[in-house]
Amino acid sequence: MKILLIVNPNAGPNVFKKQLRTAQDYLLQQGCELKRVDTQAKGDATRLARQAAADGFDVAVAVGGDGTINEVCNGLANSGVAMGVLPAGTANVYAADVGIPIWSPLTPDAVTKGAEIIAHGHHRQIDLGRVRFADGSSRYFLMWCGIGLDAAISQSKDAARSPRPLNFAAWLISGLMVTYDFIGTRATITMDEGEIKERVLMAVASNGQLYGRVWRLAPEAKLDDGLLDVAVMVGHGWPSAIKHIIGMTFRKHIKDPDFHLHRTRRLTISTREALPVHVDAETIGVTPVEVEIVPGALTVILPEDAPVRLFVN
Repeated sequence: MKILLIVNPNAGPNVFKKQLRTAQDYLLQQGCELKRVDTQAKGDATRLARQAAADGFDVAVAVGGDGTINEVCNGLANSGVAMGVLPAGTANVYAADVGIPIWSPLTPDAVTKGAEIIAHGHHRQIDLGRVRFADGSSRYFLMWCGIGLDAAISQSKDAARSPRPLNFAAWLISGLMVTYDFIGTRATITMDEGEIKERVLMAVASNGQLYGRVWRLAPEAKLDDGLLDVAVMVGHGWPSAIKHIIGMTFRKHIKDPDFHLHRTRRLTISTREALPVHVDAETIGVTPVEVEIVPGALTVILPEDAPVRLFVN
């Protein structure tokens, strides 16, 4: 098996990097042909993944956080080359959702276990989401596309980005500050089932179930059903936002009359005032947008015991 490791060198502490070398040795011992390349700038992981497909690699491994994984997805979409993941970010939402071990001081062997999954795990085709902007540009996403409040929080995080990623506490403080000032705006959302018009704080089109590592926003979403699960949170200002956060935290959001969950293959959203848009926690544009599902667009390597609740097949 010919494997390319695409490594974000800024992701993970030094002890993770030591474990990564151990994981590389393990893959070599398993008879894998291995090459490592480090990213230097935004977009490198997409370019390197696309080149891996052109050069005949069997697997491209994203070593980093959800942003690195998103870039690799964009390089591998519809290529047939499998994506493996060794998570090294702050949230690691995709890895947590599908059961890939995540390194921490309490799980020091997680990286080697992740390498075992890459060498011997199950290859499965899953869907990707794709968002299109008014200028014609587009971007795939693996987990979610968020519009409104969560994208504004991601935008504030990106604006304050230091050479090392923000830790969870800093992200939380930044999020609370943005939430306090965010009021939402009138929006028109068109889906397979029809059109809705509401004052929207946030809309999230989900491919997977887990959101932000903490909340199971779309508890019935499947990675291979050819559909997006779209959560629309209605309200005005920070009291509504806090109410939604509390509802999600205690898993009461589905019953909230201001929380609407839809299932669709495609949606468009236009807003009275432009709202920021993110994919997999990276802000990339503003409304209006069209979002669609691309069935079976990505092959991934999963643990043999990946949660069955995430799949139809």
